[in-house]
Amino acid sequence: MVNGLLRFGIITDIHYGNGDRAVEKKDLHGCFEFWENNGSAFAVQLGDLIDGKGPEAEENLESATAVLREYPGPLYHVAGNHCLGAPLDRYLAETGLASPYYTFSTNGIRFIVLHGMDINPESKPESAPDKARKNLLNHDPWANLYCGAIGEKQIHWLEQQLDEARESGERVIIFCHFPLLKETSDEPHGLLWNHDEVTELLRRYDNIIACFTGHLHRSAYFKRYGIHFITMAPFLKRNEPPYYSCGMIELDNALLTIYDQNLNELHKLKIG
Repeated sequence: MVNGLLRFGIITDIHYGNGDRAVEKKDLHGCFEFWENNGSAFAVQLGDLIDGKGPEAEENLESATAVLREYPGPLYHVAGNHCLGAPLDRYLAETGLASPYYTFSTNGIRFIVLHGMDINPESKPESAPDKARKNLLNHDPWANLYCGAIGEKQIHWLEQQLDEARESGERVIIFCHFPLLKETSDEPHGLLWNHDEVTELLRRYDNIIACFTGHLHRSAYFKRYGIHFITMAPFLKRNEPPYYSCGMIELDNALLTIYDQNLNELHKLKIG
């Protein structure tokens, strides 16, 4: 059961450094004000925070996280493929994370943040299962170079978190940069490489409310296994129709409602 009304902000695919930094900063502050004025308890950044590679990516990362630290509430980060244009240890240091996958809890909900670039085109897995996960890149047209997979250690950790949440009577919401269903992405953008493995794990639990993702650069929605799979539209395309920059999620015992930055209701979904 969700303990009382909960609201939180959500934003994805900022791609900071793609345009005019002063404008990007101003528009991000607009999101901060929206979340703060409407009682968001925290906010989540769903990945692809920056653009660029190497020194450019590191400079963009430093600038972007400096802006995000101006948000007055807690802000949780999800790693995307563009985030790792900078070294992972630098990304973790700038975002204040001890690990790229982690959990936090509030209002009877366990929020699980996944690291979809755990196995990626540059990684060299050692175990046979992780080698097989990377090999999906060569066999699945939906497993492309812009995505990655969740490795064996993280899979076991995820299962442990889901077991603990079920035992403690918590509901679960999952965040991952990459979509997990074909209905919530397209082949050019791709999916988490081992999406079938992860969704087969998720279907064993009846306490999962939703999985929020980004990466697609447009919104998408599909319900499967009683779980709402929701791809959020990007901040990057905020100046194009439908002129969406960020959102807010509202949860109570019966409904999950998604609003845009103008408080237009985008989805009202039943919680099973």
